[in-house]
Amino acid sequence: MTDDSAPLCILLVDPMPGTRVTVQVMLEDAGHEVLPVSDWGSAEDLLLRTDVQAVVMALVDDGSAAFEAAGRLRDRLPPQGDLPLVGYTTGLRRGEEDDALDAGFDVLLVRPFEDAELAEALRQAAHDRTPPPKLDPARRAAMRAAMGPAALAAADDAAMAVPAGLLVPIYSNGATAAEYVAAGEAIASAMADVGAIAAEAAARRLAEAPEQGRRLVYPLMSAVVAARVALRTDRMTAAREDPIWGASDTPPGESP
Repeated sequence: MTDDSAPLCILLVDPMPGTRVTVQVMLEDAGHEVLPVSDWGSAEDLLLRTDVQAVVMALVDDGSAAFEAAGRLRDRLPPQGDLPLVGYTTGLRRGEEDDALDAGFDVLLVRPFEDAELAEALRQAAHDRTPPPKLDPARRAAMRAAMGPAALAAADDAAMAVPAGLLVPIYSNGATAAEYVAAGEAIASAMADVGAIAAEAAARRLAEAPEQGRRLVYPLMSAVVAARVALRTDRMTAAREDPIWGASDTPPGESP
C-alpha cells in the first residue's frame, strides 16, 4: 500500500457474527471495501478470486484456529503471503501477543478498540509489509561517482551473472537445504554490490528459509528480472540527466 489513506480491499475473518458486523462497519466507515467471512476455508476461496490488500482476523477461544490460518496465509506465495494481517482478540491472554506475532500476524488489537486504533493497526501492518524498493539510490549514486557508464554496466552484468548461473539448475532440479542457503547468500551478496535491494531481500529470504526451497525460487527469479530492468533503466536515466557522466567512457577523439 503506497498511500496510508487509500481505501483497501480487506478480507475480514471472524466466526462470531456480532463482532464481525461491528468490525465490518468500522472498516466500511473508513472507506474500505470489506469481504466478511466466518472461516478460513471461505477466506482462501476469496483469495483466489479477489485482489485482497489486507486481512483482519479475529482470535477466538484459544486462538489456535486463527494461528493456523495465519500460518497458511504466510505459506502462500507473494504477494498474498506478504499481505498485512491485523488480529483482534476479546481479552489478551498470557503470551497471546507473542504467539500471534510468531504465527504471522503483524499487529494484535484487544477489543474494544476505537476506529483510530484499527486504522493505525492497518497502517502499521501495511508499513511493515511494504516491499523494499528495487534499487538503493545512495548505492547507485556512489557507484556512478566511482565509475563511468561502461564500467557500471560491466559491474551490473557481473552481478546479474551470479543468479543466472545459480537459479536455472536449482529451478529445474531442486537443491538441498545447504545449496539453497549457499545460493541465497551468494545472490544476496551480488545484489547488494549493485544496490538491488528488493532482489537482495528475496535472496536473503531463500537463505534464511531453505526449508521452503523451490517455493521461494520463483519469487526470487522474478525479483532478479525486475532488478535487471531497474539497473538498465537507472543507467539510462543517469546518462540522460548527466550527459557529462554519460560521455565519461568515450575514448579520446570520439564524440559522445
